[in-house]
Amino acid sequence: MQFLLANATIVLPDRVVDSGWVLVENGKIGSIGQGSYPQTPTVPQFDLSGSYLLPGLVDLHCDIIEKLVQPRPGVEIEVGIAIHAADRLLLGCGVTCQFHALSLDDAEFGVRSERFVYDFLHRLSSERHCGARHLVHARVEISSDRGLVALKTIAGHPLLRLVSIMDHSPGQGQYTTEAAFRAYVAQTTGRSADEIDEILARKRAAQADIPYRIDQVVRIARDHGLPIASHDDDSPERIARWAESGIHITEFPTTMSAAKAAHTSGMSVGMGAPNVLRGKSSGGNLSALSAIEAGVVDWLCADYYPASLLPVIFRLADRGTLSLPAAVALVSYNPARAVGLDHVIGSIQPGRSADLICVRLMPDPVVQQVFVAGIPVYTWTEQHNPLPFAHHNRPDRPLPPPGPNL
Repeated sequence: MQFLLANATIVLPDRVVDSGWVLVENGKIGSIGQGSYPQTPTVPQFDLSGSYLLPGLVDLHCDIIEKLVQPRPGVEIEVGIAIHAADRLLLGCGVTCQFHALSLDDAEFGVRSERFVYDFLHRLSSERHCGARHLVHARVEISSDRGLVALKTIAGHPLLRLVSIMDHSPGQGQYTTEAAFRAYVAQTTGRSADEIDEILARKRAAQADIPYRIDQVVRIARDHGLPIASHDDDSPERIARWAESGIHITEFPTTMSAAKAAHTSGMSVGMGAPNVLRGKSSGGNLSALSAIEAGVVDWLCADYYPASLLPVIFRLADRGTLSLPAAVALVSYNPARAVGLDHVIGSIQPGRSADLICVRLMPDPVVQQVFVAGIPVYTWTEQHNPLPFAHHNRPDRPLPPPGPNL
């Protein structure tokens, strides 16, 4: 399949091309140019009327699937229905490659359990009707009894592409006190005080085993060529320990000193796009905008809100914090690079997969058309003229297998 997307404002890695065109050939970006493209009867041309043409967004961490499966405490929806709902939501937000953040935990927070992860991977493996690329980011809760066991079971699955080390014990990272932990569990799960007491007792008992579990998580991930991320780091000392372990990604550092230490050590630093939109952290931690201004953030993720990614691009560019190409890279090329996929997705360059999104400012950015591997998978049809493509079932568009090349 060959076609031309013309008259677009194309955001390339190093510049913006007005009145540009992109030739798509066999699912990949063939060539890029500016101005008129020679009329060729065999190459269909589609006028984007000046809309922005961006690389599809790559999101390394979002747990929205948990809310789609369990919208309320004690209420669970079929995994397949949730996957299809997530797919349409993500495409409408411009996300073409989603790393679903699934927690390997003891079911303390509803679907955050090995049972849900197994069900999700089983269903996703046989899914052929999604438009986006769906992968798994396994969040291993090292204060849980079952987290490490679950990782050992799913390690080697082709859809598992990122592992992160979580410690949500009271007094660590997100929960600075037992009171904060209690309040969060009660609010999100509806558990009683006695049930929370039992959870706290288990976590206290697990403390002695945490160093061993961390070593095991790192070993398993390395054996399978999987990138590893740390989570909620609060100090340069903790960053130094991760760096010594060979961990190259940190997500959601909670202090500026930790973010700066990670950046200096060469770690890839990720933060949440909702934090940027809101101008502050929901947990009272480091402002992502301040960290971006300090030059210590490499990529942004949706965290819990996929619709935050696209607006952040234009907010950062409009206020002069970053150039438009640099802002786009925060949610496309840079996250792809962090997990070793930048040679396939994340940027508009010849030879890369044609994962593309057409965006118009109205005044907020609206996704008009989405292509994954050159296949049109999403069209917004109201009050505009969509490109005349038919929708297709998800084609085979493999990524390179996980392994040492990552």
